[in-house]
Order: sequence, then structure tokens, then C-alpha cells
Amino acid sequence: MKYRPEIDGLRAVAVLAVVFFHAGFSGFSGGYVGVDVFFVISGYLITSILQSELEKQRFSIIQFYERRARRILPALTVVLLATSIAAFFLMPPSLLHDYARSLVSVVAFGSNIYFYFSNGYFSTASEEKPLLHTWSLAVEEQYYLLFPLLLAGLWYARRAAIFWVMLGLAVASLLLSEYLLSQQAIDANFYLIFSRAWELLAGSLLALLKPEGWSHLNARLRHGLAWLGLMLIIGAVILLDQSTPFPGLYALIPVLGACLIIAFCDPASITGKLLSHRAMVGIGLISYSLYLWHQPLFAFLRMKTTQQPSAIIFAVTIALAFLLATLSYWYIEQPFRHRQRFSRRRIFQLSGMTLTLMLALGLAGMQGQGFPGRFVDSTLMASTVGSPLRDSCHTSGTDYLKPSLSCEYFGSRITWASLGDSHTVELAYALGEKLQQKDAGLLHLSFSGCPPALLFEAKEPGCSAWLKEAVTYLEQRQDIQHVVVGFSYTRALFGHLENYPSLPDKNPVNKFTAADAGKTPTELREQYWYNLQTLIERMLAAGKQVHVVYPIPELPMDIIKAITPFSILHTRAPHDMHRMTSEAFYLARHAFILRKLDSLPYGQHLHAIKPLDSLCQHGDCPAVIDGQALYFDDNHLSIAGARKIMSGVEITAD
Repeated sequence: MKYRPEIDGLRAVAVLAVVFFHAGFSGFSGGYVGVDVFFVISGYLITSILQSELEKQRFSIIQFYERRARRILPALTVVLLATSIAAFFLMPPSLLHDYARSLVSVVAFGSNIYFYFSNGYFSTASEEKPLLHTWSLAVEEQYYLLFPLLLAGLWYARRAAIFWVMLGLAVASLLLSEYLLSQQAIDANFYLIFSRAWELLAGSLLALLKPEGWSHLNARLRHGLAWLGLMLIIGAVILLDQSTPFPGLYALIPVLGACLIIAFCDPASITGKLLSHRAMVGIGLISYSLYLWHQPLFAFLRMKTTQQPSAIIFAVTIALAFLLATLSYWYIEQPFRHRQRFSRRRIFQLSGMTLTLMLALGLAGMQGQGFPGRFVDSTLMASTVGSPLRDSCHTSGTDYLKPSLSCEYFGSRITWASLGDSHTVELAYALGEKLQQKDAGLLHLSFSGCPPALLFEAKEPGCSAWLKEAVTYLEQRQDIQHVVVGFSYTRALFGHLENYPSLPDKNPVNKFTAADAGKTPTELREQYWYNLQTLIERMLAAGKQVHVVYPIPELPMDIIKAITPFSILHTRAPHDMHRMTSEAFYLARHAFILRKLDSLPYGQHLHAIKPLDSLCQHGDCPAVIDGQALYFDDNHLSIAGARKIMSGVEITAD
């Protein structure tokens, strides 16, 4: 296959878009589309090679996998080994345990499936996962497990049908992607091969059309189409963002752009000269290693800094990634591509050995629960735990746990209930422990990220339906006399706390559907409050004693990050655990909902539970009290924190 430098230039565009997006640089909000460009390039190049081999009757599946092993595994293995060593020294136990699980998934080329079941790609937690970016490698390898066999089978059985079969599969994959978006299955749509295959198939279809034979077309037309392709990719990088429904139809923009460049770009055009520039080709050549190195560096950088690192720090880190990528390209990638130096047998032997080593490291990390003994104060770390019933009793999604089937614990007489989002889970557990002493029990009702959406449709799939069922069910339960109500009010109304001590003021539309998008932030906040007030009033009208939980103080960073020494070579936590958040900040941050909650008619039937009074004193809100962590992240209480709050709540069994 003839070498085309402009395709390496296209690789450079793709990898720079991804790297700058992950760094959070302005103007690259849609930089994640670089992966889609990579998919198209991969589909085109590999299909072109396979097609050429089939035409010359030289096709060999063993040879195909040998090429994939030479291309993918050497650099990947080195990055995995280096990242694993860094993780052992730098990561706290819980994160190292998660890292070990992701390492095993990478070895099995199933990391896209693993991360699908973990945090979403755009979440803050995912930014600190060193191997997050390997999901795209897994998608490609899953594609190439079957595609060569399918292509060869059709080639020998029904060659004329190849294009139409591939086109049909691509259309089906794209339609599935749109369907998953309509069902709010966002993570499945983003990560899984079924909704991503069409992008690789787009490149494969282009290869089957053999665009190198289109040189007879008007030069001005070809150059214009290539330029349009580049503009489509740049436009997607600039204009799309994390709120864009993706991949779906929006992914057609970068995919079509990549196809136009591959099909119509040549060195004589402006686009060709730009992409064939020595600097662009150089970046394209090291693009695979650069892609591998940048995410671990960014993840550890974010993990070990209190606030979001500055653009200058990211620029220095990117320069380091370029250095490592260059060394990796010349001293790892290139040597292993030469059959004279490494035979097929040797490549497969080394691949098996290195993958086995990585698997062993991952399994050891999982079995050792992240090796908590690496750090001196492992007892404090062990206290950063949530409710042991969180997984079984907390619910989410459209297939939610029905309120009538929800958890009841610990006593036999269920006289209390908790109702809210994830911030009530630990409070419910601590309350259940107190009730057990009086042979009473609690009904647990919590839905992840669910606002008090009784009279509007929440964005979280299943939330509104669950909440209406839960409230109705509580109204019918005459044996339940007390209901604890709590939500993450301010995070829904003003946004997550990201850059303490600045106060975020984001539009709360992220908790509402498109039907409410035209309303002002003030109107949406009032609507939220009206729904919360209505919920409380319905519980009171049903004869319940209602206990309203006020906002829980938030930490400026994840508790694990706050208490973890810089590395296992250090002994002290880098922050003052007793002065993490000020009371003044708490009052300013939650001013809106505090004013609203204070207006409620507390008395004989309505009661307030104020975490500020239990957790904060002398103007400061700590993260640790008496050697026990009060949180398990930056905003959810640990069991110890929940117990401290509930210790001040008067409990009756009736």
C-alpha cells in the first residue's frame, strides 16, 4: 500500500484534539472526536491491506494478528508497566484496587466494558483513571477479532455482497447508537463496540470503494472536498462539548470529515500541504505512543494536585508526553516492527509473557485490596467507607428497585423511612442502627442523582417515576410514622463544587428535561423548591413526622486525596483535616436552599436535621474527627460522618 503522509497528518490532528481536550484547553471542548477520526483511519488502512492480500491470495489470519501484536502490544506493555509502578507508589488503596481491575480489563481487551460499568467518560472521577483511554483500543481489537474473518468469508463466498453487507452493518450500528441515546443509555452508547462499529466500518467502506481511483475527478472539486473534511473535524472539535448527544448522528461530522480527507486529499492541495508538513507527519508517527502516555500523566497530575492544574502545568506535562512518545516510537515501536529482529514466534512469545505479567499484577492488586499497608495511617483510610447496604438498597435507572421491594432494616417493626438521593444512604444506615436498639426498623428509599421531581420530569432516567411511586407508597404505609427527607440540593441548583473557594453558579437545567430549557435559572430553582415543598407537605398530610436534612458540608477535594500522603515514601497527609471547609463558605454556598428550608413551619410534626451543627465548630468543618473520616468522597458522608449527625437526632420507635 502506497504511503500517504497526509494520513499521518490526520493522525496528528486527531491525537492533538484528544490531548488538548483532556487537558481542558479552551477551544477543544469537542476534542474527544479525535478518537472517532482514529477509528475511521484504522478501518480504512487495515481494510485496504486485507483487501490487497485477498486480491493477491496472500491473506493469513495469523499474519494479521502478528501485525496487530507488533503494532499494539510493545508500547502498550511499557506504558502499563510504568503506570503500574507509579500507581503502586502514588495511589491510595481504593484507587489502586480500581486501577488493578482496569489493568486486568486492558489485558483482556475489554476495558471499554469495564469503564462502561464504572464512571462515565466525562465525569470528574474518570479524569483520574490512568487507563481510561484504553477503551478505544479495546473497541478496535474487538472489531478486529471478527472483521477479517467476515471480510475473508464474504470474499470467497459472495464477493459482490461485501460492500452491501458492510453498509448494512454500519447503518444498523448507527441506528443502535441513536436508539441508545433516546433511551438515555449514554455510557453504553459511548463505550461499547455495537454502537461504535459503524465508525470503523465507515473507514472499511471507504477502502472497499478504492478512492485512489478517483483521481480523474476535477482537482478543484477534490481539493474543496478535502478542505471541507478538515473544516468538519475542526468544527466538531470547537463546537461540540460534553453535553452533545454522542456518538450518534453528531459523530457523522468528524467521521465524514475524516472520510473526505482520506478520499480526496493529495499533496498538491492546501489541505495536503498542511497535513503533509514535516511537523504534522512527525506528530502523526508518534501519535499512538502519545495517545498511550498522555492519559496516565494527566491522571496522576490531577490526582496529586488540590485544584485543577493550570494550563502552564498541563503544557509542561504535554511536553513530557511528547518526549516519552518520541522515545517510545524510536526505541520500542520501531524495533518490534522489524521481522529480522523479532520473528513471529518471538513476538507471540513476548506478547504472551508480557500480558501474563500484566494480568498477574492486576490480579495481585485486586486480591490485595490495593495493598493498604503501603501507607502508615491505613486505619484512617479504612474509615472512608459508605454504607455496606449501598449496593443492594440504593437504586437508579429505568429498571429501578420498586419502592414496595425496597430494603427494610434492621428491626422487625418498620416505623421509619428515608427518602431522597444518594446523600441519604449512609444517614439511613446510621438511623437504622439506632432504631435497632429499640427493636424498630427502617424502610430505605434512595435513587441516585434524583431531585424531588414530583411535578416535573427529571433528566435522570427513571427518577420521576420512582419518586412518585415512593411517595405514594409511603402515604399508604400507615405503620411508618417518621420520614427522613434529604437531597443534594445545591449541587442540583448551582452545580458541583470544583474550584473551592469559588462559588459555582451553573444553570440547574441539567436536572430538568428539554421541556424546561427555556426557563431562567431563577425559575428553575423556584420550581425545584416548589416540588420539594410539595413532597414535604404530602408527607405531613399523610400523618408522618417529617425530618428534613439540611445541606451536608462539602469538601474542596475528595477525602481520599486529602488524607493520602504524596506517595508511600511520605508519612503525613498534605492537608489540615480539621479545617477543610469554613462555615462561612457553607453558608454562602447553600444560601438559597438554607433560606427556603428555614421558612418551613417546624414544630410538632416537622423537624430539621442540621449537619452543620453536628460536623462543624469554631468556624470550620473538618474532614476527620477523632481519627475517623467523615466522608468517603468529597460530598457523601461516611458511616462515621452519618453516625455523628444521627447521634443528635431524637429517635422514637413509634
